[in-house]
Amino acid sequence: MTLPNALQTGIEELVHRISPKELERSARALSDAYRAGGSSAERAARTPVDIAAYLATRAPATFAAAADVFKRIRELRPDWSPTSMLDLGAGPGIASWAAAETWRQIATVTLVEAEVEMARAGRTLARTGSEALQEASWIVSDAGAPGNNADLVVVSYLIGELQPVALDQLVREAWTRTTDTLVIIEPGTTAGYRRTLAARDSVVAAGGSTLAPCPHDAPCPLPADDWCHFSVRLPRSRTHRLAKDAERGFEDEKFSYAVLCREPHERAAARVLRRPDLRPGHVVLDLCTRSGLEGRTVSRKDGDAYRLARKSAWGDTVPGA
Repeated sequence: MTLPNALQTGIEELVHRISPKELERSARALSDAYRAGGSSAERAARTPVDIAAYLATRAPATFAAAADVFKRIRELRPDWSPTSMLDLGAGPGIASWAAAETWRQIATVTLVEAEVEMARAGRTLARTGSEALQEASWIVSDAGAPGNNADLVVVSYLIGELQPVALDQLVREAWTRTTDTLVIIEPGTTAGYRRTLAARDSVVAAGGSTLAPCPHDAPCPLPADDWCHFSVRLPRSRTHRLAKDAERGFEDEKFSYAVLCREPHERAAARVLRRPDLRPGHVVLDLCTRSGLEGRTVSRKDGDAYRLARKSAWGDTVPGA
């Protein structure tokens, strides 16, 4: 899940205006804010130094998570071609970049972002993006501000600081703006999962239908001490490593998400909830199915099912479960 070359180049141009010491100090502060507040790191980014730190350290992870979620949507709805997008709490528009890479048919993009400096950076980055990004409308306001209705509405890493009443209000507003599909993405923490689940439950109660990751609209079957989340691995650029003072050339971004549609669509029969346990001669899968949780052992003698199970990954769908 690498950043598009144009986006990576634009980020580096903005980041390199900041001294390495300032960048590392601000990156550390943003990392602390992210760990403390869940999805609130970009809300804490208000100065050019903060924006640069966010772009260097959090933008790649945000892009990777959004791109992975959009990939899951395409797997289930390969013929769907959204032409409009509304990005609420857009930050510098990273989720919009991921959507534009996934669906080239998107022609109209509206981004709502409260922080002036974030919106300014987003406009700068968009100059080298798709035509839709270059011509996108930016609204500098809270995410609850009026915006255009859109086929695809995204609320990405936004609701971490909201109290339950405010969260429900924002989700309802987002759903009102959604003509087809609403995507909620949050950090893959217990708190992030619970916020995502609350958003999903609110939309389902309002008549929406879950497309992913759940293969059903029923309450989450996980026990209270567990949480549904997924992971995507992304490469770290040199800029990313310097900002984080990190040696590894990659990192894993864990996230929770919900995809909700106006109309029901064919869902996965089951989804893999953990990394598959590969053992000699068999594979153990933890699944969420249409009828609840299931632990499944697939042995070599199961033929094609075994070969598919060995190739399956955390977050994948399982056909014919």
